[in-house]
Amino acid sequence: MISIIQAAKYLVFLSYTQKRGSLTPLKLQKLLYLAQGWSFVWDNKPIFAGEFEAWQYGPVNTEVYSHFHKYGRNEIPSSEGISDISDTDAKSTLDAIWRDYSGYSAFTLVDLTHAQTPWKKADYYHQVISTEDIKSYFQSTYR
Repeated sequence: MISIIQAAKYLVFLSYTQKRGSLTPLKLQKLLYLAQGWSFVWDNKPIFAGEFEAWQYGPVNTEVYSHFHKYGRNEIPSSEGISDISDTDAKSTLDAIWRDYSGYSAFTLVDLTHAQTPWKKADYYHQVISTEDIKSYFQSTYR
């Protein structure tokens, strides 16, 4: 398992080395949420510790929000990236998430996460989205 900030910084790195779309703080949040969900499908474990909350524009991790919100709607600069992570399962998951979802806009990913059960269940602003709900949803939907 890696930290959620490590995961975020690795996605920033990928956004500059495998240019398939820009990476804003909003898009980063959705990619991290999807990485957590898919990690339960592929590895039956979380990729990182940390909770997501249901915010207006989908799932948000407050630690990531605090670190990256200074960039607003702008692309996160390459200086925020890290080139490698030691956990091979986490690296594989993040590589796959970038490959499969990076071409989508932030608001397409917002719509995608809004349509999913875990976000719908956390039905008011800033309510924690249960990690168990994320796990159950992704495993039941994508296995």
